[in-house]
Amino acid sequence: MKAIKALAAVLVASGLLASAVPATAGAAAYRHFVACGITQNAKPAHVCPKGSKKGAFFESSQATVSYSVCIKFPDGKNRCAQAQEAEEGSLYVNTLTSTIPGKHVASWFVKGKKIGSFTFRVTG
Repeated sequence: MKAIKALAAVLVASGLLASAVPATAGAAAYRHFVACGITQNAKPAHVCPKGSKKGAFFESSQATVSYSVCIKFPDGKNRCAQAQEAEEGSLYVNTLTSTIPGKHVASWFVKGKKIGSFTFRVTG
């Protein structure tokens, strides 16, 4: 009987912890990705041909925010688009003009805090 009570107590405590801090609380607030295209229908892609149009996409689902997106190029240089305004529920795209073959990393920031990154390769 003691074992059943102890198990029940652990399950109740675990349930309280799980409900107190949902695992996806921060992740659900923003959507961000890179695509080989710049239209609203472009799909996330981790490999884009050198000559293709490329875009860094961002959407905020909970509030209108100001965001920055930075790209780290294969040569180690970084380039950022600062203070981009994103209205809640709208998908925004920043055109990427890199034709440098190799690994690129896009990172998004809201209120100075990194909210995510996306790695993609340009082939050529």
